[in-house]
Amino acid sequence: MKLKRTVTFLFSFLVIVYFETVLRIFTIGSFDSRFIYTVVFALPVALLVHSVTMLSRKSAAKIAYNLIITVFSVYFSVQLVYYAVFGGFLSVSMMGMGGDVMNNFAAQTITAIKASAVGIIFLFLPLLVSIVLTCKGWLTFDKAEVGSTLTVLACFLVAHMLALTTLPLGGTDTYTVYDIYYSDKTPTTTSVKNLGVTVTTRLEIKKMIKVKLGMYEEVVEKVDVDRDKIFEYWGKGEEYNSLDIDFDSILDSVDEGTHPATLTGMVSNIAPTAKNQYTGMFEGYNLITICAESFSNYLIDPELTPTLYKLSTEGFVFENYYSSFESITTDGEFSFCTGLYPDPVRNAVGGTSFLASKSRVMPYTLGNMFAYKGVVSYGYHNNNGTFYQRNETHPNMGYDFRTPDNGIDMEVGWPSSDLEMIEATIDDYITSGKQFHAYYMTFSGHYQYNWDNPMSARHRDKVEHLDYSEDVKAYIACNLEVEYMLSYLLERLEEEGIADKTVIVLTNDHYPYGLSEQQYNELAGKPVDPDFEKYRNSFICWSGSMEEPVYVDKLCSTVDILPTILNLFGFEYDSRLLAGRDVLSDSEGIAILVNERFITDKYMFNAVDNEVIMLTDEQVSEEEINADKKAVRDRFLLSKYIIDGSYYQYVEKYIAEANQVK
Repeated sequence: MKLKRTVTFLFSFLVIVYFETVLRIFTIGSFDSRFIYTVVFALPVALLVHSVTMLSRKSAAKIAYNLIITVFSVYFSVQLVYYAVFGGFLSVSMMGMGGDVMNNFAAQTITAIKASAVGIIFLFLPLLVSIVLTCKGWLTFDKAEVGSTLTVLACFLVAHMLALTTLPLGGTDTYTVYDIYYSDKTPTTTSVKNLGVTVTTRLEIKKMIKVKLGMYEEVVEKVDVDRDKIFEYWGKGEEYNSLDIDFDSILDSVDEGTHPATLTGMVSNIAPTAKNQYTGMFEGYNLITICAESFSNYLIDPELTPTLYKLSTEGFVFENYYSSFESITTDGEFSFCTGLYPDPVRNAVGGTSFLASKSRVMPYTLGNMFAYKGVVSYGYHNNNGTFYQRNETHPNMGYDFRTPDNGIDMEVGWPSSDLEMIEATIDDYITSGKQFHAYYMTFSGHYQYNWDNPMSARHRDKVEHLDYSEDVKAYIACNLEVEYMLSYLLERLEEEGIADKTVIVLTNDHYPYGLSEQQYNELAGKPVDPDFEKYRNSFICWSGSMEEPVYVDKLCSTVDILPTILNLFGFEYDSRLLAGRDVLSDSEGIAILVNERFITDKYMFNAVDNEVIMLTDEQVSEEEINADKKAVRDRFLLSKYIIDGSYYQYVEKYIAEANQVK
């Protein structure tokens, strides 16, 4: 009997390791030394599962055991399919959007299931083997004595404690496995790669339960506050993008160790960006910003997309711009609109940062900044407003927000036409004779890329001659909607005689995850590094008033767009209260990507693997690298503390007073 129980336990252990191994093979595709932690933590999980076989009579135990195996098979398959669609792993907090995902991504999900069929079969093999072994009696499910069951549970606790003791062996600094396990700042995908799905899910559920029960107390890092340093840049408004904010009063009004107190301390250690020759260059101009779904700079072609080519070569040309996000539109859109990073950690309190922002004071969004000047701002999206709850988040950013289910006279498809959206909305503002700001979140470029996509099918004849595979042609075809949208926009601006008083800004929300790595290489015409280079994209900033292009080679990313626009339009803002930096200022260039990867002029840092990749022969000290790591982590913390602590409510009056119409 003891031998059979041992066999049952070993089977449970091997099955859990098998699930993690198969998922890793079909997603990440490689293994490193850190996979040993996934194996080590599988041991206590196996003991806990094994205890189920000892708690009840044989028939009930068999059902319970195989039900557990079924849950594992289904859950790992869901992770595999999610990865096939989005290129990352599904967090527990995102599961609440399951209904929206199934309603809106049904076709993509079916395609991903088909593409993942082999992996799914492998993930259900343990269930088949378990059923066979159970029927043959090779696995034991007899109810055990209480003492034996308690012994197994005691072994579970010991195994878990021993697993925890292995974590410090690789160090305890930021981005070590120890830090990844214990830190609430760990993104889901980073956690899965280093610890596995089982451990990551347990940690996320643990945090979710604590939050629901009111037992979760976030550890807010204490920052030494140098009150004198906070005032160092006061009186230098002519030189710096900073405001005369009474931080001293804020410190006196909040409790030590809270988000506002810590954030105020962080501000004391941040130097504001300097004003520059481009400050106020577009003051009084109209502004149209476009967040283009799954857009890639490799789409831009002088013959196929002449308007995109014109805008990308005749305005500000940001030669080293990187879009920060791999997937999830709401993350890229949030950074574009707010100049902050979304909270990427396991089970962020309050859900996504964008959802949390709907009940926060958000003065630095362009809609609200223009409102201080008495300018009405319009926001548009050609999908229903309830998806991602944009009908609540975008009005809070200062937009008169309209969608096909609320004010735009057009049909909703999957996806819908960007050209039709601008044709149906442009007269809201362009003929007013007043300064305006309009924001567009496009939809036509959405995955999936085949001829069933109505936007791809609409422009198939325009791409048939291209030397690409059918899927890549379909991707290019649906994205031609952005080209035609911009062509129509420029035509109308010129008709109204205001092209030279209007600025157009465009970037994407995320990498086009609907293309496989091979297909993206095909689009690019070269192999593209999947960890860093694939994020390189376009930040278009053009005005008809520019007589010649301005080339900018500084490294930058999505979060830097907002402060750059604020500076160009002459808005008064405090650059220390945004995570991004004005690209045109003298601040040091850096491109910060998803999961806290970043690129400097000297090296790239992969936070998921804690790996430094040198770009030059120049020596970089460990102290310099650690300082960069901390600076990047601090930008994410600043963003989180601003949203979680509703920090802007303390400074809104200073922003409003600085920008009010004189």
